[in-house]
Amino acid sequence: MQRTYHFAMAARSTLSPHELVQLTARARVRDFADGQFIQHQGDPGDVFWAVVDGHVAIGRFAEDGAFTHFGVMGRGDLFGEIAFFTGVPRQVDALASGAARLVAIDRPLLRQLMAADVGWAELLLRSLSRQLAATLDIIDSERRLSTPDRLLAMLRAMAADSVGGDRITATQQQLADLLGVSRVTLGAGLRALTAQGLIERGYGSIRLTHPDGGGFI
Repeated sequence: MQRTYHFAMAARSTLSPHELVQLTARARVRDFADGQFIQHQGDPGDVFWAVVDGHVAIGRFAEDGAFTHFGVMGRGDLFGEIAFFTGVPRQVDALASGAARLVAIDRPLLRQLMAADVGWAELLLRSLSRQLAATLDIIDSERRLSTPDRLLAMLRAMAADSVGGDRITATQQQLADLLGVSRVTLGAGLRALTAQGLIERGYGSIRLTHPDGGGFI
């Protein structure tokens, strides 16, 4: 299992209306029903995805079927580029949240898009660069920050990409695995954040009281 969380730590690269028109003019748009899987963790990365309409939930299912919700992709968002360009298996599950329409971008289609408009190459470089920057931020935080501060940063990143922007649905074990710490250490971090008034804990969920930043302990 991947032991650190870096999926939503930086702003995503989003397709402009013009780029969406270019894309849908050259590719078949696929329709997905609510709850339908778009990709599974472990799948080969032979395509990456662009959301044309609707929303896509990104996260990871545990062995017991519980879903850790990482974020929601909307119109113009891209996902799956890392697996596509590196050849590593998919790291997350993705499923439609309501009816959704997507385009799968494979290598022949990508070459067509880049030949028609060099802006596609720039877009993908920005997308990959922000994910690299997010990963470097995680490495830096692991060196500098305490466990509660790292946990708070992770929770804020996850909440920022969720519906409502202030709530995370995940178990303590899932959060411990994502942060790369023991459940005991994770529990201590949650208690520290609760004592500071930065989070409110519910059954299987956490609400951030200050999701917009500030308040590092």
